[in-house]
Amino acid sequence: MKVTGIIAEYNPFHNGHEYHLAETRKRLKSDYIIVVMSGNYVQRGAPTIIDKYSRAEMALKAGADLVLELPTCFATASAEYFAYGGVAILDKLNIVDDLCFGTESLDTLDPAASKEGVKVAVQDITDQFGKIADLLVDEPEEFKEILRKGLKEGLSHAAARSKAVGEILGEDYVTVMETSNNILGIEYMKALKKLGSNIKPDPIARRLTAHNDMAISEGFSSATAIRNAIYNKYDVNSLSATLPQYAVDILTDKYLVNFPIFRDDFSMILGAELLKANEPSDLTKFFGVSEDLANRILNLKNDFKSFIQFREDVATKSITKATVSRALMHIALGITDADMRELYSAEAIKYVKVLGFRKGSENLLGEIKRNSDIFMVTKLSDVVRGDGKKDKMLMQNVAADEMYRMVAMNKFDSDLKNPFTEEIVLI
Repeated sequence: MKVTGIIAEYNPFHNGHEYHLAETRKRLKSDYIIVVMSGNYVQRGAPTIIDKYSRAEMALKAGADLVLELPTCFATASAEYFAYGGVAILDKLNIVDDLCFGTESLDTLDPAASKEGVKVAVQDITDQFGKIADLLVDEPEEFKEILRKGLKEGLSHAAARSKAVGEILGEDYVTVMETSNNILGIEYMKALKKLGSNIKPDPIARRLTAHNDMAISEGFSSATAIRNAIYNKYDVNSLSATLPQYAVDILTDKYLVNFPIFRDDFSMILGAELLKANEPSDLTKFFGVSEDLANRILNLKNDFKSFIQFREDVATKSITKATVSRALMHIALGITDADMRELYSAEAIKYVKVLGFRKGSENLLGEIKRNSDIFMVTKLSDVVRGDGKKDKMLMQNVAADEMYRMVAMNKFDSDLKNPFTEEIVLI
């Protein structure tokens, strides 16, 4: 049995994701594909545009065999935490052979390249990512000193880290770290090394426009462009050129029922939390809120009008919009620094929620049951009756899902079920 893992957000699912799944199965000759997918919140510090079960259904219809949920504490965090959570879940299943991820470094590879040419290109990228991952895991004193210097010069942490990598490994390696999927790929390899995992990393060309390209294109468009089009009330049916038809059908069916959800729909929740803050310590307790960021939030909180407006006002050259968004979402959801210190370990991941699976994947589920070091949750109410109620990560996820449901119900005549009555998707 050849099992491949993919870590994703699918926010929303589009043609590029469908290509990734199909190419993964074809190139790696995968018998089964397991997707670890963000739940109702994503890494950029935002709610998902449509709920997790709808996105799981899209992934299953595209060919995934099993969709598992990445817990909220990892899904809303920076690339390091996001990657670690996803890799740890795949590793604890004890049946995953490969982790396949997209990379911009292979996007220019000729689709007609020979098998040998593809093999060489993939190995080169894997080696390059591996060297960076080794450096970031080991963090020799020379690296730490260059990083400290960059931060003192006012660089963001990401920019200071790239500078340190460039000075030690060479400028070619800095170029590799300039794109979002490459950064995630490196973090996946870091996580594999930290966990001592036997899962093999397999980069793949994305065949997609730039990650943050705002234009809707025939065939492939970025998720950013698609979300922006929906935000601007673009006709969902008109997205059929860049979304699989089953995704369009699901979006159309859910439109103005429980979709779309945006950051600004959480403005009242965030504003209420900010009103409680009077001292920096009231904010630095939340994950991702530094002293400097806390002071900026306090200085500007009386000008708060909405999530997006406040993010724009708070962000600076050294505190990026992404950093601010994640911090604000952690404040809204109540995810603290103490929580993450406790939960950032493979040992803390005891449960994983099943979002959906294909009816023909019974053999896969049987292998997981026989080999896994993690408990697969299909019905949340059964788990919470036992020790699950004491599990911080699991209950944190429940609280975050209840908040997402409350926002959807307030905005629409939502049909979202509560976390205890939700049923997994079967295709």
